[in-house]
Amino acid sequence: MKRSILKLRILLFIALPALAASCCGEKTVTIISTNDIHGGIDRFPSLATLVKEYRAADSARLLLIDAGDRWTGNPYVDLAEKRGYPIIELMNALGYQAATLGNHEFDRGQALLQERIEESRFPNLVANMRSSDSARLRALPPYKIFNVDGMRIALLGLLTTYPNGHPVGKDELFTGLAFPDPEPTALSYKNLRDSSDLFVALTHIGVESDSLLATRMPELDLIIGGHSHTVLPDGGKPVNGVLVTQTGKGLKYAGITTVTLRCGKVKKIDNRLVRLDTVAPDPEFAAMVETYKSAPALQKSVGSTRTDLLKEDLAGIFGDVMRRAAGAQFSFYNLGGVRVDTLPAGPVTVAEVFGMEPFGSTVYTLEMTGDQLRELLLNKFNSEGNESHSIDLYPSGLDYTVLTDDAGEGVDVLFTPRLTPGKKYKVALSDYVQGAYDYSLRGTASPTDLILTDLLTDYFGRNDPIVKTAPRRGHIAKRNTDEQSQKRGA
Repeated sequence: MKRSILKLRILLFIALPALAASCCGEKTVTIISTNDIHGGIDRFPSLATLVKEYRAADSARLLLIDAGDRWTGNPYVDLAEKRGYPIIELMNALGYQAATLGNHEFDRGQALLQERIEESRFPNLVANMRSSDSARLRALPPYKIFNVDGMRIALLGLLTTYPNGHPVGKDELFTGLAFPDPEPTALSYKNLRDSSDLFVALTHIGVESDSLLATRMPELDLIIGGHSHTVLPDGGKPVNGVLVTQTGKGLKYAGITTVTLRCGKVKKIDNRLVRLDTVAPDPEFAAMVETYKSAPALQKSVGSTRTDLLKEDLAGIFGDVMRRAAGAQFSFYNLGGVRVDTLPAGPVTVAEVFGMEPFGSTVYTLEMTGDQLRELLLNKFNSEGNESHSIDLYPSGLDYTVLTDDAGEGVDVLFTPRLTPGKKYKVALSDYVQGAYDYSLRGTASPTDLILTDLLTDYFGRNDPIVKTAPRRGHIAKRNTDEQSQKRGA
């Protein structure tokens, strides 16, 4: 009798898991993701159409999430009566379910960010941010586990930080906050693997850091990232068994990631991008966007331009107005700080000025020798973030040529006119360049009371209409001889 009972128990031990496996079947969840929206409200109606279509097909198995940098880039968002609120209102209306913060969420200060977070109907997740009593921004949850039709989905939020201890931005924006390195922070949460069927990192750290994280943390299934504005093609970027995804910037694309699970295990992950300019806009959301864009103060003309001005043309103009207003001998403006690709010919409105330069940048000045200028230019040219080795800093008051070796690395800089060895020159920089770029004098520049958008508004008014000139940019040349570098002038 006992023998029969034992045999029955063994048979049940073998049969029940097999029976459960045959019955649990497959389930899918679809994640629609955005990143680096930067106030791109014009595409939001198309995103709304896309999301509504997926919800109509299977609302119970859909997550809508964002990987940070929701504002800074569109005056209708950044200069609204409640700054930044239009994008939050749109996200609430569309039913976002989670987000992480980007560095630009801090651009208008902690108090305003706290207000926008409190107005958000979705959680903001950041594991690597610590808030002290002196901070205006309260601590945020590090992660959230969603139950989607019985599937446990863990989202872990991560935000970029830099050697100065916080995301890119003025030091005063981060008073009372600390930002531990995102990678070791993420590793401290790897036990979420045990309490989830799908483990997702929702990050704003850039695609290269995402790839390193995937290498170190195979417990993850999926990384939905932002910050580097990378358009990863359909299929994403598989790294160490983890799929890394990103959609670029400005809502040009939405990410669609479909995960198939069987018996609580991930069996397949498919990722693709949807170009939102191919999707018909939703009328309800289009009406909301038109309301934001109808603000009369932002439609006021400040001048005009006879021809289209490209990003490179505008970088030269920015540098010129900074140098002249600050009484500096030279100035440099970073090309990435110009947030439009083209300013079209015709009237230039207040909205377009702030669209070009949405940061409210303060002009800083400092004294630099030729060797210190060379250090600034070479460090940026050779930086990890400038893998293409392109010219980033556009000069005013002088020209320069980066000399490269056979591998394309910058090894020297020639200045025109030649600079006097040891002489100090007054240089104007934007607050971003002076505080975030890698050079020995970083953070030592003095702020002026000059705001770049004010300078640009005045420039377009006084020079109406603007006539396009050759853009002032640095140059690149291969170093031919050691003798050439000796002719550089200090």
